[in-house]
Amino acid sequence: MLLKKKIFLLVIPFAFLALSGCSKKTTANISSADYREDLTSVRPRFDYVEPVATKKTESQPVDNVYKNSDKPLNVNKKLQTVLDTMAQQNKAIRYISGYRIQLYVGNVRQEADNAKSYIYQSFPDLNPYVSYSQPTYRVKAGDFMYRSDAEQFLEQIRGQYSSAVILADRVEIKRSLLIRLPSE
Repeated sequence: MLLKKKIFLLVIPFAFLALSGCSKKTTANISSADYREDLTSVRPRFDYVEPVATKKTESQPVDNVYKNSDKPLNVNKKLQTVLDTMAQQNKAIRYISGYRIQLYVGNVRQEADNAKSYIYQSFPDLNPYVSYSQPTYRVKAGDFMYRSDAEQFLEQIRGQYSSAVILADRVEIKRSLLIRLPSE
């Protein structure tokens, strides 16, 4: 009998939970069309003023405006000094990111020298650069600011050196401006 009471006491809460979960829930049926609230008291109010049309007078030339003012124009002097300092800073910049054509990579010094002399003879505008990192020689040529300029020379160099490629490198600005393109 005691066991039946305990089972009965356990079953009642579960039955209550089960029945309450099945009950019909009521919610307020409010749609956005029924919502009303007066916000006119918090809205800002602006008074509209009709613009007045005025007759245009002949405008004075800019020079006359500056001549009539009592204050001297120091803006031009200040601007000129700023431009001069920027020009000096730009003159100090010697190198930029650009491109070079790599002709030869290998262990034989004689072939590296041959590639260097080929550039001197065939393309006097291009400067060859030979670097040695034991045991490899690398021969690069040219100081190109733009890849498209390097590609024009690459077509001609590939006739002699088929493995030539264009590499990104740090190039000297003055030398890159002296290169005449083959199409010119």
